[in-house]
Amino acid sequence: MIFSIIKFIFIAGLILSMPVTAKTANEDGTNAPIFILVHGTFQWGGQWIPLASILEEKGYTVHMPTLSGLGERNNLVSKQIGLSTHIEDVKNYIQWYDVKNVILVGHSYGGAVITGVADAVPDRIAHVVYVDATVLNQGENLAGDFFTAEVSKGIKGAVDKLGDGWLIPPEFLRNPPPKTMSKQPFKTYTDRIDLQGPSPKSGTVINATENPEIFGVIREKGSKRAKERGWALHVVEGPHPLQEKNPSKQKVAEILLDIAQDNK
Repeated sequence: MIFSIIKFIFIAGLILSMPVTAKTANEDGTNAPIFILVHGTFQWGGQWIPLASILEEKGYTVHMPTLSGLGERNNLVSKQIGLSTHIEDVKNYIQWYDVKNVILVGHSYGGAVITGVADAVPDRIAHVVYVDATVLNQGENLAGDFFTAEVSKGIKGAVDKLGDGWLIPPEFLRNPPPKTMSKQPFKTYTDRIDLQGPSPKSGTVINATENPEIFGVIREKGSKRAKERGWALHVVEGPHPLQEKNPSKQKVAEILLDIAQDNK
């Protein structure tokens, strides 16, 4: 009896001394894919809520991290924040939550971020999706490679006039901007991406149809690179933020759900 009590105390002590690990969302034995949605310039994770609710209703887990210096994290804004900072944000998010079989989705500028993340943790990524987003090659940046000279000049002018020389003001895109938009460090547009490996084998590009004068180069290069890499290419009728309203929101959700089904 005494021996049994001592044995119980010893085992209990071992259990209590073990490190506590959080259960990750895809530890349910099904290896169901998990969505990580990365927002674009000026935005925050909550931009994805209208689309995420559709995916969640179908039983999928959805993560919507906010990048450093933006949204509810705008108290962290600084001149040091660049593209590499935001890549680290999402890479660390994936590693700390120990998420695997990820369908990694980026909107607009978020495409640059997911390109770096997929390169940094390729074993965690099942599929990359670019929603009217930048598909970068090695050494490229947004400011010099993904806008016309006129648009790039306009962005730099807005940075100098309304952003103290280092912040992109949301007024450049929407005037007046919604309260959920924050100024974004211009360094995120001037940093050149440093990729170490090949492009993901499994990917999808989704292009919108409206606002072609601003986003035309982004869509042109996205379409070209999708074809070069053997990725799926879709064109959805609607504005640049396709994920915000119907009917484009529903169409994007259908595409993502099809991708998830293929990666179960």
